[in-house]
Amino acid sequence: MGTHGVYGRSLGDHFQLDTAPAIVSRTLKRSEIAVTHIKCRKPSMTSSIPSQDAYLVAYQIEDCIDHELWINGKGTGKLPFFGGQTSFYDLRSDPLAYIGETSNCMMYYLPRSAFDAIAEENETTPFTELSQRADIPADDPIIGALSAAMLPAFDNPAYASQLFLDHTTLAVASHIGHRYGGLRLPGKGVTGGLTERLERRAKEIIDANLGGELPLARLAEECGLSPRHFARAFKKSVGVAPHHWMVLRRCDLAKHLLRTTVLPLAEVALACGFADQSHFTRVFSRVVGIAPGNWRKML
Repeated sequence: MGTHGVYGRSLGDHFQLDTAPAIVSRTLKRSEIAVTHIKCRKPSMTSSIPSQDAYLVAYQIEDCIDHELWINGKGTGKLPFFGGQTSFYDLRSDPLAYIGETSNCMMYYLPRSAFDAIAEENETTPFTELSQRADIPADDPIIGALSAAMLPAFDNPAYASQLFLDHTTLAVASHIGHRYGGLRLPGKGVTGGLTERLERRAKEIIDANLGGELPLARLAEECGLSPRHFARAFKKSVGVAPHHWMVLRRCDLAKHLLRTTVLPLAEVALACGFADQSHFTRVFSRVVGIAPGNWRKML
């Protein structure tokens, strides 16, 4: 099975093109999404793409009337594509095409791992297969609108931020996974909080780093979110900001050490991530309502 993404120059070679500009997004963990602008200005036959567990989804910008398609060696005959249509190709089925005239399209490279990551991060139903047949193009206004928003970035890359391109390509993949691949995103996401999985993950990371530094940016990155989005969603779900939650958990750890060990207060302070004993005493007293030394004496 192939392991390299089929986009940009790699995809352009299969169309016998000298240039094939691509936009690549790596916002999903363990996967990537890419879109390539394909412009064929003379008749050509595409070459075989090594099999891999991925799809190419093509949005046709202009009509391509003189066109034929082969899937697993079986021809479909004349198959005209019209501007605004979207076609779907499973890269395990050896799709080949003859293009007898000009063709102008945007081709999205979508590996199964991208759909799996979307399903995992949103705690939705697992991805199965894209249901749309390669020889039956779809009229999909969502793909059309998102593609139109990205198209100017190929000619004017300086005008489009990577953040915009990441969000737009992810939107295309999410829509395709939902509309054609069986992904059903949960309605609770509109509340603005973390999913149960991400909340659990964030709390696990905090608990594993109570004795040291844990920048908000790193915690947010581990959850696949921007720091601002993560902080807002965490507070929405948990009721307090991430830093406040860490302080509460450090005080819980301190209680455990005060109750089960004879460590001096200075050592308890360092083990729980406080700067020194004085800092520990101030924070613990504010949270618990009593100084740590007195709390230990009450046990």
